[in-house]
This record gives sequence, C-alpha cells and structure tokens, in this order.
Amino acid sequence: MYRLLLVLIFITTNTWAMPKKIEVWFLSIPNSTLLRPMLETKKFLPVARNLQCQQMGEYCFDPQVGLYKKGEEGSLQEEIDASQVETTNKYDFIDPHKGTDRSLIECDENPGFFDIFCGKAKKVNVKSDVKLEVWVDVSSTMKQVDFQSYGKACYRETFLDEIKKTCPLNQKMKVYSFEEYKSEVGSLDRVCLSGGLNDMKKLVKDIKRSKADHLILITDIFEAEEKFIFDIENMPNSTIRGLNKPLYAKDLLKDVKRVKKLCK
Repeated sequence: MYRLLLVLIFITTNTWAMPKKIEVWFLSIPNSTLLRPMLETKKFLPVARNLQCQQMGEYCFDPQVGLYKKGEEGSLQEEIDASQVETTNKYDFIDPHKGTDRSLIECDENPGFFDIFCGKAKKVNVKSDVKLEVWVDVSSTMKQVDFQSYGKACYRETFLDEIKKTCPLNQKMKVYSFEEYKSEVGSLDRVCLSGGLNDMKKLVKDIKRSKADHLILITDIFEAEEKFIFDIENMPNSTIRGLNKPLYAKDLLKDVKRVKKLCK
C-alpha cells in the first residue's frame, strides 16, 4: 500500500509539472525549395565533393545545404522529387550527437550571474496569465523547411507576429527558440535563425519542466525520431502533426486564429 501511494504521488507530481496541453508540429520540406537556401544562382553552387553526405537512400544531406543528389563528376543536382522522401514513414535522417560533454551543462533561466556557456538570462516580469508558450526550432535543418529569401521574414516569424497582436509577448505568450539549448526570445526575428543541431533528449526534459497551460513546439521532420515521438505520445494531452500528412511552414498561418484563442 505504501509503495502504491509513492507511485501515485510520483505520477501526480510529474503531471503537475508538465504542460496541460502539448502540440508538436513537424514541418516538411517544400517541393519547390529543396535547395534554394544560398543556392539561388549557379555561381555560388558548391560541388558535392565539398559537402557532407549523410546518406538517405539515393540522396545526401548536408546541414548547411540540405537534401541533395550527387550528379556526374561530383556536381550537385538541384532537382529532387520530394515525394519519395515525404511519404516515407521513417525520418531518421540525422543522428544527433550523443556525446557526454553536452549533458554536463544545465542552464538556469534566471541565474543572476553571467555564465560563459549559457549567458545571462534577462529578468522579465511575467504576469500570471501567461498561458501559451511557443517553442521554435532554430537548428540548421530549419533552413530547409522555412526559408523565404535573405531579408524576408520566415513563416515562423510571420506566424508569431500575428499571434502577438492578440497575445502580447511576455504578457500572454512566451516564445522560446531552441537547438542545443532552449532560450527565451526577446525579438521575433530570432526565430528565423538556423544553426547547430538539436539535443532531443534534453528537449524532452525541458518540456516536462514547463508549466505552460498550452505548449506548441515547432520543429522539422528531420527530428521525427522514434524515441522522441514515443516520449511525446506518452505525455498527457499531447498532439503530433506533420507525420501522416506533410505540414509545411506556410501552413502555420492557417492556425493563427485558433492559436490566438489559447492565450485567453
């Protein structure tokens, strides 16, 4: 009886510490923009021999270029039929680094001092009615799913800018960017960045520590690993989008009206 009581207390405590509602959105690569980032002119087109090649069937993946196919004599073939990739049930394109050194660093959101690895968090007076949190992936692979052109806002920024009109930043909504580490966003243009790789194991821990009423996490299909999906599906009141049917960055704008209601 005593052991059963401890188990119930443990389960209840974990439930209280987690968001009441979780949504994870996996964005797919647009058909027409597979290799557009920084490759808009052949003048700057790199050759395949200079690229990293993480094998994905007959394709290769480079974090800075994206999905590509080797042509003759090491050249880069631009045209790729994305349907072969998007309809597959397996998206283990990237195997995140699992080095032990990454797990040694834990960043406090409000340390009160400067940390060489984590920086210094800004103190923000947050009202108790902040019910909505949006976490946005800014790792290198996001360039493949949400890139317009240099100088133009990505769909992630446009989406959040519309939400902000009803849900003011740090008053009714908090926005975080993440790749290896999660950090609070003060300017929405930060969500259009792309660099580094994600630590999905650490991200799951961060999700479980969140106290948001409603948490929306926006990432890309490259992060749809079996373990991460399993962890999300086993969280109470969780929803996953973008697996059975491709979800594109432009589709974010279709959810503006619904998401605005979540902060009220």
